[in-house]
Amino acid sequence: MQTLAIIRPNAQLDASKQFVASLGYRAIVAPLIDIIEIEDPMWSTFLRELKGGLVDYVVLTSANGARRCVELGLKGDMIPPSTRVVALGPSTRQTLREAGIRVDLIPGEFSSRGIVELLSDIATDNIWLLRSAYGSDSLVEGLRRNGAVVNQVLLYTLNKLCGEAQKDFIRRVLEDDIAAVLFTSSMTVHSFFECAKRMSTHDRTVRTLKTRLVGAIGVPTAEVLADYGVNVGVTPDKATFRSLVLAVDAVLTSGA
Repeated sequence: MQTLAIIRPNAQLDASKQFVASLGYRAIVAPLIDIIEIEDPMWSTFLRELKGGLVDYVVLTSANGARRCVELGLKGDMIPPSTRVVALGPSTRQTLREAGIRVDLIPGEFSSRGIVELLSDIATDNIWLLRSAYGSDSLVEGLRRNGAVVNQVLLYTLNKLCGEAQKDFIRRVLEDDIAAVLFTSSMTVHSFFECAKRMSTHDRTVRTLKTRLVGAIGVPTAEVLADYGVNVGVTPDKATFRSLVLAVDAVLTSGA
């Protein structure tokens, strides 16, 4: 039985292991970031403008952000027909739809660049970004270059983890017979390599990953891995965990 090394948030570890096991793999898993909720005073301003029909676009950039909005009381009937809802990818869209919130648009590329390209003709429109504190500045800058008025609510921040569980995960990636290593966000890549550096194994980790099949959930994650000198062998068409695992499975079973 082959082993996949998977980086996932704590809340998704069990479900991730079960899905991987259903395909006939053993999984080693670890969270490399912790989600910390933020109480942003701009939330009340956003709701007031939304209910008043003053918001042209609402942009949600992650499933975690979508869940946080629902926890804060966002409901589908609060969104006027004149407001268009943009979800960054399939996971965000699914989370919103499960909460009864419609999604009008999704970019072709699941990245800040993709959203900027999607909303290229939005001069003077009022856009609200609902996202993490680690969101890319390029998204705000790009939308403003397009002529939009951009506001944002920071829903949560991310804390990088490098405790014993994370160090043990990295040691197993280095020492065990691992068929593939799967990265599920840009921030987990940074956390992974920062932890490896604290363990004094950064260079060895890069060399080891060059001998493994490496999967990235999307283009932004693959680009960050490339910045660390890691060659990405698998990037699925859809930026979802399920699609990533299935794409890795296709490569492993084909012997490519």
